[in-house]
This record gives sequence, structure tokens and C-alpha cells, in this order.
Amino acid sequence: MRQDVRLALDELDVHTDVLQDLLLAASEAMNNAVEHAQRPSRPEVRVRLQVGADRVRISVRDFGTWRDRRPAMDRGRGALLMNAYGDVRLVSTGEGTTVTIERRLTDPA
Repeated sequence: MRQDVRLALDELDVHTDVLQDLLLAASEAMNNAVEHAQRPSRPEVRVRLQVGADRVRISVRDFGTWRDRRPAMDRGRGALLMNAYGDVRLVSTGEGTTVTIERRLTDPA
């Protein structure tokens, strides 16, 4: 997934810092989909990359229900990382969860 996103954004000459931020955020969304989606109706995770005039949107969708995080686990920094590198929306239904990360392609000067 990281390689495909990198290749797509490299063609757009996206600044290296923005590219790295997006790759990290997308990886966290993918990791969460793999780790937390339980009893999926389909054994897959879909990633969609949309590029507009000055924004990029990456959506990661699973097809399961989410397992609650165990309180004893000293982890759970994925949401913090995703939010640090883009505007994040999470929509969870009985058919799966979609995490959408949106970011400007250029950082304001």
C-alpha cells in the first residue's frame, strides 16, 4: 500500500514532508483496519486515493466490526499520528469502518 501511494503521489511532485506524513497516516489506518476489524464479511481492506487540485484524500475501509482495545495495552497512538498529519474522519457501521485522511498537497508558507 505504501509503495502504491508513494508512486501515485511521486507523479504529482508532492513535497517530501507531505508525502512522508501521508504515508505514515495511511499506514496507521491500514494497521488499525488489520488489527481491529473482527469477523469481517470480506477478508480485505480497501484503500482509495483521491487527488484534487490542492488536496489529497486517502480512505481505508475494512469489512468487520471493531474489537475494543484492552486497557492494559500500552499502545494506541495510531489515531494521534493520523490526526497529526491530516484531517481524519472515521465512520463505523455494522458493515465495516472507513477512515478518511485528507490533507493539502502543499503546506502553507
